Amino acid sequence: MSIKDFKSDYISHPLKYIILAAMILRLVSAFFAKGYGMHDDHFLVIESSYSWVKGYDYNHWLPSDDGSTPQPSGHSFFYPALHFLTFSALDKMGIASLDAKMYIIRILHALFSLLTVFFAYKLTFRASGDRKTANLVGWTTAILWCLPWLSVRNLVEIFCIPFLLGSTWFYVRKEEKPSIGDVIISGLLMGCAFSVRFQVIFFIGGFGLAMLIYKRWRDAVLWSVAVIAAVCLTQISDLFVWGEPFVELREYVNYNFFHSGDYLSGSFFKYFGVLLGLLAPPLSVLLLFGFFYGFRRLFLFLPAFCFLLFHSLFPNKQERFIFPIIPSVLILGFVGCYDFYQKYKEKRGKQLLKTFKVIGIISLVINLILLVPVTVHYSKRARVESMVYLSQFQDVKSILVENTNNDSYKMFPKTYSGYNFADIPLTAENKEAFYASAENGVPDVDFIFFDGTKNLDQRVAEVKTVYPDITFEADVKPSFIDKLLHRMNPRHIVNEEIVIYRNNPVRKNK
Repeated sequence: MSIKDFKSDYISHPLKYIILAAMILRLVSAFFAKGYGMHDDHFLVIESSYSWVKGYDYNHWLPSDDGSTPQPSGHSFFYPALHFLTFSALDKMGIASLDAKMYIIRILHALFSLLTVFFAYKLTFRASGDRKTANLVGWTTAILWCLPWLSVRNLVEIFCIPFLLGSTWFYVRKEEKPSIGDVIISGLLMGCAFSVRFQVIFFIGGFGLAMLIYKRWRDAVLWSVAVIAAVCLTQISDLFVWGEPFVELREYVNYNFFHSGDYLSGSFFKYFGVLLGLLAPPLSVLLLFGFFYGFRRLFLFLPAFCFLLFHSLFPNKQERFIFPIIPSVLILGFVGCYDFYQKYKEKRGKQLLKTFKVIGIISLVINLILLVPVTVHYSKRARVESMVYLSQFQDVKSILVENTNNDSYKMFPKTYSGYNFADIPLTAENKEAFYASAENGVPDVDFIFFDGTKNLDQRVAEVKTVYPDITFEADVKPSFIDKLLHRMNPRHIVNEEIVIYRNNPVRKNK
């Protein structure tokens, strides 16, 4: 194909090239961006579902036969159950290690996330009627510095997005009022989004409010019934696990009502700062302006605004909570800026275009600088690779995690090792008690993991007073970005080197 033919084909079919670029970036992340980003995208999804495949219950979410009183945890089983089914199928195909299985999981997430790009493009063109604006949104959702990497993570806040945008698209795609079929499909998709992430109830509420404002009574009833039907279907696991419906949902509401202040908090404007950082500044300033300028487009504005308002008011503020509305802010942000330009182009058209272009170029440069390293970022590399290293050994029963530089220690993703071993913490908090009790014997651990290299020689010498016959086994390095983040915030980001020692008396016969 010649350059002329390529340009002609792009002008005729821009979405094809946008999707292709998005797919390439996401597949690169699927192969290179291993690991996990936050606690929840591994321990609440992978660790739980994979443990069910292997015959145990890592998070103790299920009723047990050990005589204890079962208690629901407040987690939707829908998304972990999808992983359970996938892992079970991969097991039957003979793919043994979790490390290998996770390539498939990331590829599936990468492909599913392309729906976000598709619906974002379609919604923008439907709202603005302008192909250039739709192209801008399509390219931004395709290559925004954080989205390829986030798209292959196991985050419910990201996985719910195609359902949210798909629901919106099916409802607004026709110029006239939507058909009954479109209303039902929209409701079913929105119900699925809720079962992935319960907190999108506020997005759903904003969408329903828009229907009421437009006095679409029939649509509101049909759509609500479809949402409820989808929720009932996707939450049916509660009937099999607990013998009654919506047990996990009730526990989720109760837990957040009574424990909302137990976690990270912040000011009312915290999520505005998060959005300004994620959406490639200084473009992000324009996008937030456009988002609020386009408030009259109720089906695009109210769902995202209600979601943002609730999370800004709610005490528990974690950055990932706002991820579901990133594409919504992008879409209405560009559409709002387009509306603003159309209104003032006669008076200030040239000035506005020049300003938009300067801001766009600056943001594009910043975005490309961040895009390359983040797209291939192996997050929590040392923790994952140390578990993969253990998978080569037989019959690992327990490890000692030495981190006396801190009062606590971070959890290890055990499923990568293939074992459900015990990890015994030795921290600054329990150090004195641990060594005092050593006179009465110490646990027969297979390996000692030294978390971080600060004061390493001294810490090894101290451990040798109770485990005298230990030898160096391996040194597992964190990734470059892990190191950088740790240096920037060593108190809260503990992505350190893991030094492994073998306890010879325990391992000699294994």
